[in-house]
Amino acid sequence: MMDKQIILMAAVSLVGVIAQQTALAHGVGKGNDAYVVDSTGHLIGDGSGDCVRTGEWKKSLDLVDCGAEPKKVVVAPEPQPVAKPAPVPERVAVSESVSLSAGALFDVNSDRLKEAGQQELSDLATRIKSLEEIQGIKIVGHTDSTGSESYNQQLSQRRANSVKNFLLDQGISPTVMSTLGLGESRPVASNATREGRARNRRVDVMIEGVRIHQ
Repeated sequence: MMDKQIILMAAVSLVGVIAQQTALAHGVGKGNDAYVVDSTGHLIGDGSGDCVRTGEWKKSLDLVDCGAEPKKVVVAPEPQPVAKPAPVPERVAVSESVSLSAGALFDVNSDRLKEAGQQELSDLATRIKSLEEIQGIKIVGHTDSTGSESYNQQLSQRRANSVKNFLLDQGISPTVMSTLGLGESRPVASNATREGRARNRRVDVMIEGVRIHQ
């Protein structure tokens, strides 16, 4: 009789150990209504270590600890830096007048450019060609009142033409240039003095165009 009791107690102990091992098969996983759990809410496995499903099981309640595929985590791509738009160049209208001393450009009663005058006009041509768009260049010759009015008008026209031809050789289109000789009719100073007459002998260059500002 004693031997039977010993055998029965050993069997009960073995069942307890097996149950404990079975319960610990998924001891790290928390269950839900779709699976059998222990008193602590942890999953309980069968003899093979598999989860035991309840009648509430459905695919949406499947657990990773019970063999379900882990849900894929969708990582949103990092936003690409937005490139700043390139600054739009600003078109600025240009309107300027340059007055060139005829004494620096020509000898007395001459319409032939001196070397110093050519250099001055070369610098002016560089300024003009820096424009984005050349809309018009008006070249006007002036003289003092020495000599006849008719002679002065013709001399002023020839000098204006000389300036135009030089600018043409510098690469400025003839279609944007015009010339005019006004002789002694538009003085800017008194012709009664040497200084005044020197100021009146001049070639005015009026420039219209467009310059680009970044």
